Amino acid sequence: MKLRFGTLSLITLILLSAGCATMSEDECHMADWQALGYEDGAEGRELSYMGKRRESCAKYGVQLNASTYRIGRDEGLELFCTELRGFSEGRSGENYAGVCPAGLEGLFLKGYGTGRDLFVAKSAVEEIEAAIHDRELEREHLLDDMTELGALLVGDEATRDERVTMLADIARFKVRHTELELEIDDLRFELTQRRMEYQHLLASSPYP
Repeated sequence: MKLRFGTLSLITLILLSAGCATMSEDECHMADWQALGYEDGAEGRELSYMGKRRESCAKYGVQLNASTYRIGRDEGLELFCTELRGFSEGRSGENYAGVCPAGLEGLFLKGYGTGRDLFVAKSAVEEIEAAIHDRELEREHLLDDMTELGALLVGDEATRDERVTMLADIARFKVRHTELELEIDDLRFELTQRRMEYQHLLASSPYP
């Protein structure tokens, strides 16, 4: 029997939008278990989600209708377990919980694998970009510190020992500044490679 959404009660529609296994007493008493099963299946939730709903409503003396819930969930999984949805889930970095039935899982995983490759490639680009940003920020701070120490050195207030310490600090900062330049150069080269890889995967993807 197909689910007829025109007959859903307002409370069920609220539950569908909420997507939460924790249910209030009113929600439990007015629940459309087939609709909730459909929601959970369409979102790719594991069957254990049904157990969470059951526990939530048991507190109010309401028993979940497992057979009706499963009917709705199976229908919802047909919406979730598609090649395009797999691609979308993979590209978003979502984990797949193995919920798709054998007859649908192959196509879902085909899309998921392609999407996951894109997610990994894009994450690599973003990780390198963040590493470059962090090193550029550190380099700016080092320049600020060296400028501040240089101003103190030309002043009259610092003692001889303090000047020795400041000169040592400036020398150390210069070494680190040079190291950061080299690291940034290496990271920029790697970033170019990773961007090319990502763009290649993007261009060769059969999915929109």
